[in-house]
Amino acid sequence: MINEGYGKKKEDVLVCCVKSTLKTIFETQNNAKLPIFKGILQETIPLILYSSATVEPYFACGITPTIQFPFRTCFFRIEDLTNSSVQLSLLRPLDVEGNCIDTIDNPYRLERTNIKVIKPIRFFCSIQCISPELVNRQIIIIGHKW
Repeated sequence: MINEGYGKKKEDVLVCCVKSTLKTIFETQNNAKLPIFKGILQETIPLILYSSATVEPYFACGITPTIQFPFRTCFFRIEDLTNSSVQLSLLRPLDVEGNCIDTIDNPYRLERTNIKVIKPIRFFCSIQCISPELVNRQIIIIGHKW
């Protein structure tokens, strides 16, 4: 019986830490919209969330209206946060040529989408922030050598 209480308490602490980190990221994104912080704070702080069940990155799938091709991503932006859940928008990972990639390794660019998912905060055990400079980064156009 002692072990059950300890496990529950440990889970509650973990959820509290994840929730606190999500709140800080969400508030920073919201503050970026204020005139005083324009150009200083980023409006999108991309992140990877790790599943409590598997301790692996959480992936979601989506299809954008402009490009009718399904994609899978583990990169997200926080859109809203409540006491028990987080609303995330999917960030589409692209390589240097603008092709969608299905990997966690080194995307060249992250493209914002309007596709959203809502997940309970307790579903996640950790968060990894990614460089905001990847969001809507310019694609390199490779031309022919003449």
